This record gives sequence, structure tokens and C-alpha cells, in this order.
Amino acid sequence: MKTFKLIVLFSAFILASSCSKDEVEESASSLKTTNSQICANVQGASAIYWDFSHGLPTPLRQVPLLKNPGQQFVHSQLPLLGFTIPQGFNAFEVTNPLTATLGVNVVRNDNNVVYRWVPNTRVFGTVSTTAIIANEINNMFAHYGFNGTPEVLCTTTSNTTFEGIPMTFTARLLRFGNITGQVWVRSTYIAESTFSTISVTAAPTGEFDTQVLDTFLPINFQLYVGSGGSAEDKDGDGFSVLEDPDDNDPNVPIKQG
Repeated sequence: MKTFKLIVLFSAFILASSCSKDEVEESASSLKTTNSQICANVQGASAIYWDFSHGLPTPLRQVPLLKNPGQQFVHSQLPLLGFTIPQGFNAFEVTNPLTATLGVNVVRNDNNVVYRWVPNTRVFGTVSTTAIIANEINNMFAHYGFNGTPEVLCTTTSNTTFEGIPMTFTARLLRFGNITGQVWVRSTYIAESTFSTISVTAAPTGEFDTQVLDTFLPINFQLYVGSGGSAEDKDGDGFSVLEDPDDNDPNVPIKQG
């Protein structure tokens, strides 16, 4: 279920502005002193990316683009889930019919940089985002062979409602070994089931900020913003991702009465 609508709001805000190449480079160099608006423990591009995941505007003046575009990924079961990945990376389709899980893992050839995006997964019953994010974090640790205690840089949890439907958002920014990882889960509780959207991004700490600007943000912008700068309506039901609780399914109603 695509519930990451807030990203589109500030993505469109960024797209509405423009600047020269020199201005973009100057902005990128100045990011080192940028502080997060909601977490005092992080600065630079990491701070921008953390705030970005919480629906806050970024100081970037131009759309983040891949510097070294490579092959195109298109999910076989969900063609709407498609984007260009950087050179030196591979995309692995994530599909599980038992849990309606659809997503992708994008991994650099050396396995040190990971971009995981699961727009939809479902479990029956009410499962807390704390339990879901713990599972994702443990899987991330396993990928890097880490079995110690991480340093928790930032953590948030919030509860909201959309059209009377309860939602919970939980995020963690962690440092473990020589890796920095950001994980968030947004869960929606409908029809005695828990539908979740999951994001995991990780890279060596020394290059995490670079990967934010060169890989993570460019992929996010491909997923949520159209070429004209407006929010996309990928399922063609007349409602953009700003309004649609599931922009992968045109049969999901969004207005009641």
C-alpha cells in the first residue's frame, strides 16, 4: 500500500524551484552544516534524508538525479513499481503471494549499500510497527553480519488517521559497526489486517551522505514525482498519491460520500 504521500508534498516543492549547476554544487557542499529539524544527533545529507522521511521540506534546489544511471527495474507483478538504478547496483524483486508482499531490494555489487522498498505487505491481525521495524532491522544486521548493540541516533513514532483509518509511522536511524542505516515503517489497519509500507536504506557511514544524494533520494524522486513536477496518479483512478491510500490499486475508494 502506497502511503508515503508526504514525500510527494515536499518533492513537488523542490521541483518547483531551479538553479544553475554552480548553485547546486554550492548547496551540496553546504549540507555538511545542515541540522535536522527533529533530531539533534544528525547533520548534513543524513539530516535532510531523516527529515525527508518525516514529510519535511529539504533545502535542495534541484531534483536529485542519478549521476550514473544504469539498468531499468520493473516489478513483474507490479509494473507501476519501476525506476532506473545506478550503475554498479543490482535490483532483486521481492514477491510473496501469501502476504501480498511486493517490493525491491537494490544492492551495490559489493553488498555494502542497500536500498529496500516494499510499498505493500500484509499480515492478518493487528501487528505493531515496533515489531515490524524490529524484524527489518534484524534482517539489515544479518545482511552486514552485525550482532552487537547499535547506536540509535534518531527514533520517532507517530499515530494519525486518514479518512477514519488508523495509521502508525515508526522510524529509526542507526549506526552499527561502520554502517549507517535508516529504517521506517508505516502501517495502516484495515479489515482486521495490518498493511505496511517499508523503507530500508544503509551504507558505510563514511559514504552514507553521498549515497543519500546520489542513490537514495534520486530513486525516491523517480518513484513519486512526475516529470512535470506534480504528484503522480499511477493507478489512474483520478487521485494522486497525495490523496490515494493505495495508488497501486484503482479499485480502492478514497472518498466516501
